[in-house]
Amino acid sequence: MSLKKVMFYLFAFFLLFFNACKHDELVVYKESDNYSNAADFVKNNYNFTLLYAALKQANLLELLSKEGPYTLFAPSNKAFNDLGIVRASDFAAMNQDSLRRMLQYHILPRILYRNDVPANTIDNKYVNLAGKELFVGYKYEKACATCNIRGDLYVNGALAPKTTQNIVLSNGVLHLIDKVLKYQPSVQDILSGRKEYSLFVTLLKRTGDWDRLARPEYITVFAPDNQAFEKEGITKQQLESLDPAAYYKRLWRVYLLYNHFFISDMIIYGKQAGSGYYGGPFYRAPIVGDEDYLFAIASNLEMEPFIVEKRLIDRGIPLRKTNLQPGYRTDYKADNGVVHGITGLLVLPAEAKIN
Repeated sequence: MSLKKVMFYLFAFFLLFFNACKHDELVVYKESDNYSNAADFVKNNYNFTLLYAALKQANLLELLSKEGPYTLFAPSNKAFNDLGIVRASDFAAMNQDSLRRMLQYHILPRILYRNDVPANTIDNKYVNLAGKELFVGYKYEKACATCNIRGDLYVNGALAPKTTQNIVLSNGVLHLIDKVLKYQPSVQDILSGRKEYSLFVTLLKRTGDWDRLARPEYITVFAPDNQAFEKEGITKQQLESLDPAAYYKRLWRVYLLYNHFFISDMIIYGKQAGSGYYGGPFYRAPIVGDEDYLFAIASNLEMEPFIVEKRLIDRGIPLRKTNLQPGYRTDYKADNGVVHGITGLLVLPAEAKIN
């Protein structure tokens, strides 16, 4: 081919190239064009029909259709079902202001992807639209070279599984969570507002520790429900007539831990080194005012709380253990702590009687 023809073809090629690159003919790719906003995504996802109904009832759909940015921790339908909410009409019977605040609790006015949270940490705090702090943790684990990476996100103890995180929206990001986030101003408010803990409240009022649950200091409460007392034949009348001076403080203070943690904290930190219940418990501390006894949480899969007398630690024999209630009755957050329901008593009156 002659040099003249080569130059002609090169000229024609560049002419076509630059004509194709005129700005008025360019189609600029915009990532957000391919995504729904938060309101539309929830509306069109079958797993969020109850969340959509709640947002509609609370007049929050317009907000979530705006530019944002937002991070929405979105409870699944099952999460609402666990609380007894099974149909959209159930929200109509609720106080609209309270419902709105509850839903605002699930929304951050910023984008937060999983990898924005430091791996294997807890209590990373982010302020939500209700003006309260959410405590976010991230469990990262690759147990072996061929194992899948575990990348679970937790917010106030609720799980956002790896497969339903980081759902990109045009105005933010969405993470599906397995529990509705629960909040009251104080631990005292949580317990007094739930009738299933009325006997436990009676015990705390009788022994003088009830007021402590309204103080601005962190406390985690493992709360036995009424059935736990009834199973042991303990009535309200017996609790109301109980003489605190006749019992060691472990009778009631075994349930009050001067610390702050969610059930997911145990999962993020994992099983501790050691063997048996006492080789490496997740948590162990003396009972305040009755230091010969300890409260501890086992680092086994069941994560059963228990107490143990100091001299028995080496033998690894728990005096008593109990199970956590279902997940929707744990991780109830307050400004001054957390409440977790348990199914049994950790100390019986006969075991704490001063002879």
